[in-house]
Amino acid sequence: MQELTSITQFEHLKTAFAENKSWDAQYRLIIQLGKVLTPFPAHLKIESNQVKGCESKAWLTYSEQQGLYTFIMDSDTRVVKGLMRIVTIIFNNKTAQEIALIDCDELFAQLGLLNHLSPSRSNGLFTIINTIKGVNHLD
Repeated sequence: MQELTSITQFEHLKTAFAENKSWDAQYRLIIQLGKVLTPFPAHLKIESNQVKGCESKAWLTYSEQQGLYTFIMDSDTRVVKGLMRIVTIIFNNKTAQEIALIDCDELFAQLGLLNHLSPSRSNGLFTIINTIKGVNHLD
């Protein structure tokens, strides 16, 4: 059931990006998405939860319950927060096997997202994704 929810959320994202065709409109959409990112507890903003390789400050932590992973993230920039919200829609409530199979290049292509991000922002985004995919090796 959870997977259906994330699929539905991603379909809503695709629709929203398609309706906001210009990069300025999509940029505003990304910022709006950041405003609904799950709050990140201040006590978890510690070095061990910091994502290394991001130009801005970014934190990521996760929990696993009954084989399903939930990720919470935060950043000191609004755009990265919005990108993190997209990432949580894609990855939350998935098993390690499902996470390993996710093709983010394809999903971001469906949104038209990578065409407009700066190289440093794209690198930071994929650093977050690689950190999430690396979680599978911890358990």
